[in-house]
Amino acid sequence: MAPQPPKLSATRLRKLRAALESERVQLLGQVEELDDAADVKNWRESGFDDDPADAGSASFERETAQSLSLHAKGLLAQIEDALRRMDGDGYGECTTCGRRIDFARLEALPYTTQCTDCRRREESGR
Repeated sequence: MAPQPPKLSATRLRKLRAALESERVQLLGQVEELDDAADVKNWRESGFDDDPADAGSASFERETAQSLSLHAKGLLAQIEDALRRMDGDGYGECTTCGRRIDFARLEALPYTTQCTDCRRREESGR
């Protein structure tokens, strides 16, 4: 087993919080835009119901916007969870094995809940 990564310093924790808060703001804006794009009322007011080809394109674009919005909302939930863990206890600890998560991994995915080893095992099905 690899040695335990060092505990997060206050400076590193502030850096990760800033990254999470910045990503949160960006995602909130994206969700709002995507939800507006997916709103059927907006498409009907634009007259896309008149032509079947336009209606098909509009339907595809609406479904794409809905899918992207759902994905962004999922990321927002992970970010909110990470911020709660930062305020409480457990941020930076793997929820599977309990070991500390390496800073490089947190820097790349500040909302992650698993260390690299546990994530690899989960993805490979072991």
